[in-house]
Amino acid sequence: MKQDQTLVISQEHLDIALNHTKLGFWELDLVTTAMICTTQCKINVGAGDQETISYEDLNSNIIPEDREKMRADVAAALTPGCGTYHSEYRVIHPDGSLHWIEANGKVLYNNEQPYGMVGTTLDITAKKDLEMLKDELLSTATHELKTPLTAIRGYLQLLHKFIQGTGNEKFTEISRKSLSATERMARLLQEISDPARRRGDQLILEKQQIDIHALLEETAASIAMVSPLHSYQFQGNGPVMITADRDRISQVLINLLANAVKFSPASSAIEMAVHEMPDHVKISVRDRGIGLHEAEHAKIFQKYYRSENVVHKFEGSGIGLYLSGEIITRHGGRIWAEQPQDGQGSLFVFTLPK
Repeated sequence: MKQDQTLVISQEHLDIALNHTKLGFWELDLVTTAMICTTQCKINVGAGDQETISYEDLNSNIIPEDREKMRADVAAALTPGCGTYHSEYRVIHPDGSLHWIEANGKVLYNNEQPYGMVGTTLDITAKKDLEMLKDELLSTATHELKTPLTAIRGYLQLLHKFIQGTGNEKFTEISRKSLSATERMARLLQEISDPARRRGDQLILEKQQIDIHALLEETAASIAMVSPLHSYQFQGNGPVMITADRDRISQVLINLLANAVKFSPASSAIEMAVHEMPDHVKISVRDRGIGLHEAEHAKIFQKYYRSENVVHKFEGSGIGLYLSGEIITRHGGRIWAEQPQDGQGSLFVFTLPK
């Protein structure tokens, strides 16, 4: 008797969880096209007031633009060697509202012949609304940024031509690097604003052969122009060639070097090293600033995390190191923080495959 009561309570807990998540279950007979659906499944697909629902009923509730894709997803699941089903489509509810549905399933076989499918439906309307809002905000923000950036790039091009004419090599190099930075910013804005180049929240990499040693020296030289009081020390010889996204790795180096400058005293040394291994390279950036607590080493790459040493003393968003971690991970590398042997400052290290 006690076991029966436990089962009843467990079933009630399951029902509460399923109702909360709006997860519905369904079965489809591939021969008769009859469907067996839980109440939540019928609600999800806009058929909550119907006692029974067929495959044809489901199709009629899906908006015309998505029906063909849903059928194609079912056909793909029935392809020999597949057996799994996934689809996203929009349905019209009786009150006229539009809902996004995510459907997942599995094909059932008898003597290697498909006879049915079982699966789930989930109402993901809120998730899709957030995605649309994010895309709209990104589009608006990038549009507003592109306009002044185009003007800045135009003025820098004119300034660069003028300085070239003076024959001053130092200022010609400064203007060239400024122009290069605006070009890189324009490429990043284009990537953000182009939905075809975004896969959810994944970074799209454009890999090419680059000299990581030369890129580190170039990045340090750019940082030195705006922070000339620090000294910049290199260890290692170039060229060191790897296959990577140049702009993205440049982002990582800028983040690490900018942090090193920001959190260390003026006139202190920033130490950089490139070590070439048989199948990868190891790059390190070390400063002699306020440093990190050892317990923070595992947290520092989390989104929005800021060290206790800096949170009330320096401005920041906690995004730079998180993005750096994402970029290195997408390249198949690793990034971490270490405690310098002498205990002074911070040491950041990352590896990249060749």
